[in-house]
Amino acid sequence: MTAQLPPGFIDIHSHILPGLDDGPESMVQCLEAARRYKAIGMNCVIATPHWFRFTGWAPTPERIARSVAEVEEMLDKAGVPLKIVPGMEIGFVDSLQPDFPAAQLLPLGGSGHYLIEFPLMVAYMRPDQLILRLLRRSRIKVIVAHPERCIAFRDNAAALAAMTAGGVLAQVNINSLLGGFGREIQQTAINFLRHGLVHFLATDSHASERRMPPDRDEWKLLGEYIGPAAVATACDENPRRLLAGEAVVPVIAESGRLEKYFPGDCARNDKKK
Repeated sequence: MTAQLPPGFIDIHSHILPGLDDGPESMVQCLEAARRYKAIGMNCVIATPHWFRFTGWAPTPERIARSVAEVEEMLDKAGVPLKIVPGMEIGFVDSLQPDFPAAQLLPLGGSGHYLIEFPLMVAYMRPDQLILRLLRRSRIKVIVAHPERCIAFRDNAAALAAMTAGGVLAQVNINSLLGGFGREIQQTAINFLRHGLVHFLATDSHASERRMPPDRDEWKLLGEYIGPAAVATACDENPRRLLAGEAVVPVIAESGRLEKYFPGDCARNDKKK
């Protein structure tokens, strides 16, 4: 897979495919998002439409593959060469634990890693136990999508640490670090970075309204907050390692930058009693 990828940054979490979920409604919005990706040096995007079991948002791998081909054809005609790789964002439900329907699901590219999203407002007491049990039963590899946005991980870095120690990878939203979801979520994301629990930064773009890929100013601000080396690890080196089947490493933000921009913000209780 790596040999086929263009140089530049890679977004591992994007709702860029139109008409499959709450992402873009049209190719016009999709094209606008693609142009924004190109403007910040993103040349490859893993398309991750939502997949929720027993709902209307459960596209088949074949449907996603067709949509990827349609979007790439449209982008080629528009002169916007953006590589699209198929994947999906899988909504976690209790029924996934005893029965992980792998034949219905897509990992990210050919990586064998499945992107799994916990409900944003469901306070699982031990989310680490649920995911580690899923790994043991189904023998799969997991990337947890934006744990900083999920209440189960809020003030609970210990749960994410247990998961990463068990082989789970973590993806944090760029907009979370930039404060787009509010101060508490931003502090949680920074806290995860400080603990070495983050492996990828991604846009989670929905290619519409305020959920677009970052613009040049936002991208520059991200580098200012965590340092260019951390951005390269999170958005270039680790995604390439993932798609090549190689081991990824934790993102190491520059501590001096974190202290400058977020002094004392995350000196909080990281373990739920």
